[in-house]
Amino acid sequence: MHPTLAAPARADQAAPELLARLAAALRKMRTLPEILDDIGDALDPQPPAATEVEDIHERLREDLERLGAIAEAAGIGDPEVWRLIARAAELEAVELPQDHHGRIVHLRKQGAVANDLLERLTATRTIKQVA
Repeated sequence: MHPTLAAPARADQAAPELLARLAAALRKMRTLPEILDDIGDALDPQPPAATEVEDIHERLREDLERLGAIAEAAGIGDPEVWRLIARAAELEAVELPQDHHGRIVHLRKQGAVANDLLERLTATRTIKQVA
């Protein structure tokens, strides 16, 4: 059989695997209100417990990636959005400090960038306002 003719059968076989991967990715996606909760956790005047810091850090990292992907997909030309995305990348490149105070400072920086980026994406009407 000609390889071109065999391609659709293979695509059909891969379709369930692709759908399963997409479904898993969608289940892991956080909603905008959940992102706001993460920002609140990072910026709350009462710092999180030491046992929660790494989890909040990871969620904020994923939140910033998602917000950056939204801006990229929308083709935003706003320089402030791209400055904030660059700042998020800088924060991601830095390892989470070992001491609790340093970790809290890092979380607050991540939270501030995520908050500013979310506000800017709302102001540019890239995303609708989140309650």
